[in-house]
Amino acid sequence: MKTAAIGIVIKNNEVLLVKRRWHPMVWAPPGGFLDPGETQVETVLREVWEETGVQCKALEKVYDFVYDNGYGKSHIHVYACEYISGDLQCSFESSEVKWFPIEHLPHPISPEKPIFQKAIEILNNKKLA
Repeated sequence: MKTAAIGIVIKNNEVLLVKRRWHPMVWAPPGGFLDPGETQVETVLREVWEETGVQCKALEKVYDFVYDNGYGKSHIHVYACEYISGDLQCSFESSEVKWFPIEHLPHPISPEKPIFQKAIEILNNKKLA
């Protein structure tokens, strides 16, 4: 089973999403498969940068799930991330990249909305500490 990591990047209570160009063609946080020797956090930071032009800080893992695309299964690790800098740019892997308010997430989306809400709670709790 392959391992992937994705980052829910948050800026001003908005979530950074990419519209995947290939199956599954959904709105999702940027992410991808781990390179050899790479940690999950390193993958999140690299993939967010490559897919969106944004730099972020991974704060905490919020969710794990197994995704079956019909050809094989992947173990996906989801991280809450804080926006640091960067202007949006769309990579060849996506058809769009945008910020969305948590109250107006697009459809179809993966993972489910409660995972995004948990990521925002983690960021807000960090700011209060």
